Amino acid sequence: MGWAQGLGLRWSREPPGLVAVFVPDASHEGRPGFLHGGLAATALDETMAALGWALDEIHTVTATLSLRYREPVPVDGGAVRVEAWRDRAGPRRVQKVHGRLVLAGGVVAVEATGLFVRVDAGRGDE
Repeated sequence: MGWAQGLGLRWSREPPGLVAVFVPDASHEGRPGFLHGGLAATALDETMAALGWALDEIHTVTATLSLRYREPVPVDGGAVRVEAWRDRAGPRRVQKVHGRLVLAGGVVAVEATGLFVRVDAGRGDE
């Protein structure tokens, strides 16, 4: 997962499902001093897609992704927590996944929901 590595995401299975820690820096800026919204979306998308592998060892790809930007994310505010979880347990062909990006103080900066579709390894076109 090239983008995940580029953002320094390292996942762990913990409540609410899958968690990554991301430390934004000046190279991730959109508006001066703040994380680019597309990079927040990328961190969430990567973590939400990784949930299927972490829980069920299945590969998933994004079918839809909806984001709500609630607070700006400062690039000098320290680590942010990227969380992903789902309402229904077990592997499915299509799974609704939830995510959020949480600032160091516990404030939810970005919320996300999406549909993630199971694919066979090496066959991302199905």
